[in-house]
Amino acid sequence: MEPFIGIDFGTTNSAIGLVGPHGPPRLVEFPVPGGTAPTWRSVLYFEPVAGVREAGVSAGARAIERYLANEGEGRLILSIKSHLASRLFTRTRILGRTWTLEDLIATFLDQARAAVRAAGGPELGRRAVVGRPVRYWGARDDDDETRALTSMRAALSEAGFDEVVFEYEPVAAAARYAATLERDELVLIADFGGGTSDFSLVRIGPGTGRLDAGSDADSILATGGVGVGGDSFDGRVVDAAVAPLLGKGGEYEVAMGGRAPVPAWLFGHLRRWHQLSFLKTRQNLHLLDQIAHGADDPAAIARLIYVVEHDLGMPLHRAVEAAKIELSSQADGRLTLRRPPLVIDESIARDEFEAWIGEELGRIEAVIDEVLARAGVSAGEVDRVFATGGSSFVAAVRALLATRFGAERVVGGEELTSVAWGLAVRARQRFG
Repeated sequence: MEPFIGIDFGTTNSAIGLVGPHGPPRLVEFPVPGGTAPTWRSVLYFEPVAGVREAGVSAGARAIERYLANEGEGRLILSIKSHLASRLFTRTRILGRTWTLEDLIATFLDQARAAVRAAGGPELGRRAVVGRPVRYWGARDDDDETRALTSMRAALSEAGFDEVVFEYEPVAAAARYAATLERDELVLIADFGGGTSDFSLVRIGPGTGRLDAGSDADSILATGGVGVGGDSFDGRVVDAAVAPLLGKGGEYEVAMGGRAPVPAWLFGHLRRWHQLSFLKTRQNLHLLDQIAHGADDPAAIARLIYVVEHDLGMPLHRAVEAAKIELSSQADGRLTLRRPPLVIDESIARDEFEAWIGEELGRIEAVIDEVLARAGVSAGEVDRVFATGGSSFVAAVRALLATRFGAERVVGGEELTSVAWGLAVRARQRFG
């Protein structure tokens, strides 16, 4: 029989869990350079193909490999999930064809199916439990949340999944943690992703009769989420260490000899690096050319134009991410990107980085406060905090949890795959 499927479609990385009628789940292994891995980058790359009207499409690790090999030619689509709640993004033109958001997500899922098949894995079938954040990035109200779920369901259907159940991602992570328990615990599941940070306060363990569950109504005390994650931290690094090199804070000459600041909205796109390609329009490039001719620092604007024209969102992101990873284990990191005329070689101290992301850390702490208050539970009553997701490695995030709950009560493990594992378990419970 077909395995039960759990799909963790993430902002930065995706994973798929499989489980049979009995036994623990396993993670799908995706092809990556040099072997396989249980996660796949949530990216699409469209490259021009000579003599063919349709662009060649690749996803995951292969997409990044092809993008780098082609030195940025074509179109790289990143952080697709972050657009789900948007009222503005409905479609985009890519190499002569119009793509809806649902088309892009369905194409990524189709590519994932093909990658699993090519790696000798099973057919993924037509039904799945799919993760969702407690609150989608950018969602301002319930209408935005409904829009996100409707678009995601349509994309899944287009990709062949016609029986879909959505589950909160931190609740799925709770299922993974519950499987390790020998006694009941009151656990705060903290899922720090690329686009959102989500929290569920759950009571789980063998005494509850839900060793591998965690989403029954009486076991969830409270949930909460905020649109802050790894991309938000990256944006602060771009603001502080990159944007000033590209003209942020400068001025340029306008009509009648007046002076005006270089428009701040340009750098708003820059800090959300997956939106950088939206700057690459004829109108925007014309504006940048006008700014360059009257800028007090024309070399900086020339570097900005180079970033936009060559769609350097991915190289910039990789450089920022590398520095952030360094800062998770060291007191100092280095932000390095060499794509002349753009050359960045900046030292970043951890205390600088933590000051830059102070507002985001405050928003995370506020949501934790709300979850505890909603449940009527004090921090001292929480037995464990299970931290998962890629951004849980950020030292300041770990320190926030340790300060609030005690370092001895903060645990982690399988930070990039625990949600997919738990979603597979929930699929067996829902469909088995």
